[in-house]
Amino acid sequence: MRIRSLVVIVSSVVLVPALGATPALAADSVDTSVQADVESWQEAADLLGPAGSLWRPSYTAGLKQDGTIDVVAEGITMKDGAVTGGSTFAGSTYGSSRKEKVTIVEKWAQTDWAADPETDIRRALVGSATISLGDPGTKVDVPAKIYANCYTKALSGDAPPPPKSLRCTKADVRKYGGTLVMTARPSSTMGAPGRSTLQIDADGLSYKQLVRVASSLQQVPGDYSMDGLELVGSAEMRGICGQMVGDRMSLDAAQAFAQQSGYTVRPGSIDGVGQALTMDFRTDRVTVTLEGGVVTGCSYG
Repeated sequence: MRIRSLVVIVSSVVLVPALGATPALAADSVDTSVQADVESWQEAADLLGPAGSLWRPSYTAGLKQDGTIDVVAEGITMKDGAVTGGSTFAGSTYGSSRKEKVTIVEKWAQTDWAADPETDIRRALVGSATISLGDPGTKVDVPAKIYANCYTKALSGDAPPPPKSLRCTKADVRKYGGTLVMTARPSSTMGAPGRSTLQIDADGLSYKQLVRVASSLQQVPGDYSMDGLELVGSAEMRGICGQMVGDRMSLDAAQAFAQQSGYTVRPGSIDGVGQALTMDFRTDRVTVTLEGGVVTGCSYG
C-alpha cells in the first residue's frame, strides 16, 4: 500500500490574509520520519530528497520487481547543503520464487540504516571484486565484498562463528546464495550527490550474475518534483525543518540554512499574527512559525 500525503494545488497565485495564528510546535514534536511504499526508484529517491541518490538495477537476471519499494527515513541532518546524519533505507525484491530472487537494499552513505539489512548466519567471505559503474567513457570503479552462505554448520544452532580464515567459493554463490556489499558513487564529480551503501542478496544466481546486477546499477538522483507534487515534504525537507525548530533559529538563520540546500523559507505566523501568503504550492519551500524571534514550527509547500 502506498502512503501519500495529498495536497490541493492551486494553479493561480492568490494573496490571502491569514486569520489567526498558526499553532507552534515544540522542538520534540517535529516529525522528521518518512515511511512509504512506492512503485519506482525515482519516487523513492524523490521521497528521500535531492541531497542524495538511490541506484536502480537495469539487469536483474530476468526477474521482475515483486511488489513495491519500501522507503524509511528518520532525522536527516544537513550542514552546508550536505547530509551529515540521520537514517535512511530503500529496498525492493525481484523474483517471487524461492529458487531465484534478488533483494536490493540501500541507504545514503552518510546516514545509518533506518532498517537493518538481513545477514545470513551462514555468510562467509568469497573475496573482493571491482564494480564498474556508469556509462561507457565515464565509468568509475568501486570496490565490493562478495559473500556466500556456505558455512552450513551454523544451521545446527550451536556452531561457533565461522573462522576468519574460512572462504567460500564463487560456485557457492549459486549453491547457497550470495551477497554483494559496496558503496556506489557517481562516475563524475559533475554528478548529483550519490554515494550510497548497497547490499544485494541473491538466491539461485551465479557469482557472475550477482556482479552483473551490481554493475548495472544506474544513479537515480532525488529532485523536487516528487511524482507530480503529490508527495509533500521529503525526508530531507522534514529534517531541515526539525533542525530549524530544534536549534531555535532566527528567520535570517533559517533562510540562510535552507538556501544552502536549495530551499526557501517564508514566515507564516509571527508572534501569533498570521502573515499574508500566496496559495501556490512549491516543493522547495517551507513556511515557518516564529515566536520571540525564533522558529517554533514549520510546514511544507
